[in-house]
Amino acid sequence: MKISSFYHLLPRTMVKGDIIPLKVTEKSHWNDREPYQAPESASLNFAKALELALEKVNDQQVHAETLQQKWVADPKSVQPHTVMIAMKKAEMSLTFTKTVADLSVRSYKELVNLR
Repeated sequence: MKISSFYHLLPRTMVKGDIIPLKVTEKSHWNDREPYQAPESASLNFAKALELALEKVNDQQVHAETLQQKWVADPKSVQPHTVMIAMKKAEMSLTFTKTVADLSVRSYKELVNLR
């Protein structure tokens, strides 16, 4: 049996999934269409998303500190539970960010040290 007979096993309407960019060197594999090219800005989008996430963590830290200072200066202007919730949110986001950073560094080291 020829391998080409498996090419049309399922109709295209039933096949779904993500676009996976593969390096195709043979033009006959393209089926008369151009291969998918990933946008060059994909790494910039990831960097921007990372920057926005870090800014959000920083904003939560600043907000919690501002509420603490308000609470110390004028205790009746801010509810104590509001201060505690903001502090806990800031602490949790910072802990999560540190964990993600540590895991990223550990993963990078493991990839570099592959044998």
